[in-house]
Amino acid sequence: MKIVAAKDTQSRRGPEEWFTGKVWMDPSPAEPPEAGVFRVLFEPGARTNWHTHPEGQIIHIVSGKGRVGNEDGSAVEVGSGDSVCFAPGEKHWHGAAPDSFMIHITINPAANSDGGTEWMEPVGDEEYGG
Repeated sequence: MKIVAAKDTQSRRGPEEWFTGKVWMDPSPAEPPEAGVFRVLFEPGARTNWHTHPEGQIIHIVSGKGRVGNEDGSAVEVGSGDSVCFAPGEKHWHGAAPDSFMIHITINPAANSDGGTEWMEPVGDEEYGG
């Protein structure tokens, strides 16, 4: 068993090439990682760029309101307690609603810490607005 106390976790800004807006990330405590697991806080309106994961991704919304989208349609609202499962290779994005912070936990089932994420172009305001 390994316990990582909150006081020993160091949040870091999400890289600008991955996100629009301000995003804070807490890293996975697993070493070596069996999955990439991150707690991510999005300020209102902040969101990921389009991206894919070869093994898929699961996000669980801990608090706040958010939006998620894929190439099949418009933005969908999500909130506290909701979970979203993205299929392997599915191009998608996720982030906070315009009027709310959002915290979610991501689970990237892969052999490296970022889940093999392929980062792409930013999500435009029209796509984000749904």
